Amino acid sequence: MFAKLLKDRTIRKMIALLCAVVMVFCCAACGSAADPSLRKEKSETADPTKAPTENPANPTEAPEDPTATPTTPPADPTGAPVSGGSTELTGGSSGSPAETKEPDDVMREAYETFAYRMLKAIPGGETRMISPFSIYTALAMLDNGAEANTLAQIDSLLGLTEAERNAYMAAWIRRLTESQEGAVFTNADSIWVKSALEKAVPKAFLDTCAQYYKAAVFSAAMDAGTVNDVNGWVKKNTMGMIDKIVDELSPATAMILINAIALDAKWWDPFLTDAIRPDYTFTKEDGTTTKVDMMFGEADHGYLENELCSGFTKSYKGGEFKYVALLPKEGVTIAQLVDSLQPGVVKSLWENEKRGEVHIGLPKYEEEYSLLLNDVLKELGMTEAFDEYTAQFGRLVDPSVTSVYVSKVLHKTFISVDNEGTKAAAVTAIVMDEATAIGPENIYRVVLDRPFVYMIVDSEGMPIFLGTYEG
Repeated sequence: MFAKLLKDRTIRKMIALLCAVVMVFCCAACGSAADPSLRKEKSETADPTKAPTENPANPTEAPEDPTATPTTPPADPTGAPVSGGSTELTGGSSGSPAETKEPDDVMREAYETFAYRMLKAIPGGETRMISPFSIYTALAMLDNGAEANTLAQIDSLLGLTEAERNAYMAAWIRRLTESQEGAVFTNADSIWVKSALEKAVPKAFLDTCAQYYKAAVFSAAMDAGTVNDVNGWVKKNTMGMIDKIVDELSPATAMILINAIALDAKWWDPFLTDAIRPDYTFTKEDGTTTKVDMMFGEADHGYLENELCSGFTKSYKGGEFKYVALLPKEGVTIAQLVDSLQPGVVKSLWENEKRGEVHIGLPKYEEEYSLLLNDVLKELGMTEAFDEYTAQFGRLVDPSVTSVYVSKVLHKTFISVDNEGTKAAAVTAIVMDEATAIGPENIYRVVLDRPFVYMIVDSEGMPIFLGTYEG
């Protein structure tokens, strides 16, 4: 009887021990399934062929920081794909904080000189509309990749040193894009790199454009899909006011630098609807007339005048932006007024304004304007950048891989002025092409105008026939 009881107790102990082992095993299995780090460790341990996640030569190497300053685009990009096949490699928020400098008189003179020179260089006789801000910003990005005389010419056109200009523009863009009630201004910059040339784009160039201009970088095939992606990006970053900047891209296209801006501002003092006179006569400079919707109201309390023009200022909500109109006096042409524009002209008019009520009439209008800026920029001294044999952009693309030059500078603007306010947008796209492999030093000229030797050779160059021709 005692022997049987002992046997039963032994069995019970064995069963209890077996249950305990099973419970421990189940808890361990559940813990592995619930803890992904355990599961990963177990998986990696079980598969000795799997590549290590750290550099075995440097086990203390820190993992890559996704928020760090952007580097040269990777050979196998893992960024977000764009609908047309392009891939975003870096975002506009990347890059260490820029060293900024608030615009001062030196910066304003350089920028206004550029702005008025641009306007004067565009042929007159019809509506002209540009955004010097957009053009200046795009060229400032391009300048960060230029070298030697190409750099000197762009610097001369833009004014300031490269470092000064970057610091000024970063501060200015930040100020203009600050949120304010009743007026929204946006600025966006992007760089589109041919996929085959990703590794050839220097890190320093991308860093600078990210730090100062918050430029996004895209890898693209430079095909029809890229055209769709570029135009989609433009439409998005101009609030839908401009839906296209490029029609097609050449197989030689290596890079595109784009600036896009948009403004949606409401008048501080809107025009009343019942103060709009439709079919109001507008007389052109050649004496012909047309009909417009003329909005009547009041401007800011300051009348502007000098020997060539009279005008007014009308403010938008928020206080950052103003509409300035200058009307040539009798006997003064638009061309003469444009030629008179120089740095400080608006500031001078404001300083000498006559205080009082200013009753105005402003046409309600909407305009689109597009322009190829190649000839304009060449006329202003920026010639080498457009010459595939002289352009030097070694800081933009590794010259040991290829050389590039500016093939097109495209500019497009839109403006709509009505009784509620103003909407305006602009895009500047700098298209860079790869230069041909043969430069001018490889171009020769041979004229057989004297006695010469001739031969017929085989595939190895062995003469089959050989002779001379002496006339």
